[in-house]
Amino acid sequence: MLTERQREILAQMDAHPDDDEGELVYERGVAFLGDQPVAARTVFALLRWCAITLESGAVGEGLERYRINETGQELLLAKKKRRQSIK
Repeated sequence: MLTERQREILAQMDAHPDDDEGELVYERGVAFLGDQPVAARTVFALLRWCAITLESGAVGEGLERYRINETGQELLLAKKKRRQSIK
């Protein structure tokens, strides 16, 4: 399952789909979501979950830009649904 940190990252990305606060930027082992640092292992974990997608215009720049995708949104919803079913 996703860690709490991974869920936090996805939630922030989902809350800001059209601005810089919702864009995860990665370059040479350093990643940021807005002005917040993100561990490279977290980026790789979200990629393994297929929860984020490389933006098409970001290819070949050396700077990778990621956005949450439908899978990432579904992972967030699944957690909310699970919490509601427990109540």
